[in-house]
Amino acid sequence: MHELVLTDVLQKFKETEAVREFSYTFSNGVYGLLGENGAGKTTLLRLICGILQPTGGTIICDGMPVYEMGAEYRRLLGYLPQEFGYYEDFTALRFLKYMAALKGLSKEYAETRIKELLDLVDLECVKNKKLRTYSGGMIRRVGIAQALLNEPEILILDEPTAGLDPKERVRFRNIISALGKDRIVLLSTHIVSDVEYIADHILIMKKGELIQKGTERQITEKARGHVWKCLVLEQEMQKLNDKYIVSNLRNSGADVELRIISEKQPTEDAKPVDVTLEDAYLYHTQMSGGRKNEII
Repeated sequence: MHELVLTDVLQKFKETEAVREFSYTFSNGVYGLLGENGAGKTTLLRLICGILQPTGGTIICDGMPVYEMGAEYRRLLGYLPQEFGYYEDFTALRFLKYMAALKGLSKEYAETRIKELLDLVDLECVKNKKLRTYSGGMIRRVGIAQALLNEPEILILDEPTAGLDPKERVRFRNIISALGKDRIVLLSTHIVSDVEYIADHILIMKKGELIQKGTERQITEKARGHVWKCLVLEQEMQKLNDKYIVSNLRNSGADVELRIISEKQPTEDAKPVDVTLEDAYLYHTQMSGGRKNEII
């Protein structure tokens, strides 16, 4: 089992702090990294993968700085970037063989492993078609397969479900859940449902900082008592939407049913309800003094 320790990691681009004093210890399991676009998630993953060197702080794997480990650290890693590059004229089979060669895998091992992965991501029947003919979701599945080629013990996935349809998302979640038993899997996304069912640990970033960490239960427990449901007239809806965070809105005859996140009861007849991870995420990232935080 590997241990990845980040201590006070800082990444600056000119005067902008993209990652700010990030400290956390990863061991085996699935970690869901949540945050809106621009929160610093991709920069953090690039730091962990060694693509960027931090402005400050340390990233240690099994007691050694990752920048001193070189090829040994790369052997442990599997990485699917947010912007996945590929050659349009390659078939999926040829592309995976090419990536296996870059990773230094033997020809015999690569052939067996590629067949396993094409079956896993349901692309075996189209493996000889050129990638330019693939849909966005199919390309994403090729990307997932290449990240798994070397059976990585530290798997880093940046927005891996972008472009996947609901059936593919479920398939992907099941794959990741199984992988997390004996390796570190770090999954970055701004889609809460991607991690709600499979993440052992959840980290929430905002403006480069780690603002919450814990299990789903721990994260949602902190928002307990701050999620409300109420029925209001349509003309009242906009006022409440401007004042509070409305996580869901549903027309109910002449009235509108609102799910509101607020530290105080938003209307006289509002009733507290159970907290979902999405509610908790909005509570932790967009609340300020009981009202909507307009500067997010």
